[in-house]
This record gives sequence, C-alpha cells and structure tokens, in this order.
Amino acid sequence: MACAGKHLIVEVWGCKGEFLDSPKKVEEMLKESVNVSGATLVDIKTHKFNPQGLSAVALLNESFMSIHSWPEVGYAAIDIYTSAPHVDLEKVIPVVKKYLKPKKIQVLNLRRGEIAK
Repeated sequence: MACAGKHLIVEVWGCKGEFLDSPKKVEEMLKESVNVSGATLVDIKTHKFNPQGLSAVALLNESFMSIHSWPEVGYAAIDIYTSAPHVDLEKVIPVVKKYLKPKKIQVLNLRRGEIAK
C-alpha cells in the first residue's frame, strides 16, 4: 500500500532546560534537521512562553517540523510530517540527540493516509 505521508513523533525527556528555552538554539536544530532530511525550508516561526517554554514550527515545501518544549521538566514533543518520498525523516533523530542530549527518547513512525493501489 502507498501512503499519503510519513509522520514521525518524537518525545524526549531529560534534556537541558536552557536549550529547550532558547529560540535561537531550537531554530539551529530545526535548520540542521531540515538540511539532513533533504527537505526544503520555507520559514521558521518561534513563540517563547512566559515564564518558560517555547513552540517552534519549520514550514517546509514538503510539509512541517515542530517542537513544543517544557524546559522546567526537560521534556519536548517533536512532530515531523512530509508527503515527499525523498525526505528521510529518520535522519533527523541523530540531530535531535546531538542538540537535546535526552536521557530518554521515544520515536513513533506513522504512515498517514494509506492508499490501496
């Protein structure tokens, strides 16, 4: 069966709070993630919450990457979706590990919109 898209859900625990609270560092991670995956970056938007935490979205020609962080507990939720077969979502995992240095990581790889041929 073919699918309409691939969706990677990544949860990380035990990350450094100062990284998860830095729009600049999170943006660097997203840019490198886009680059290694073979996707094309359109724009990145970040929103810093008060007193802590942030959300960031990388809009791609091929769809999106997003991260939502809770620095006070060292947790982040990351979603990556693409409908483009040339984008390799698995290549993002080492980038996430490099930047966030999580003590625990969970990855769920979903096929979205399965289509019978």
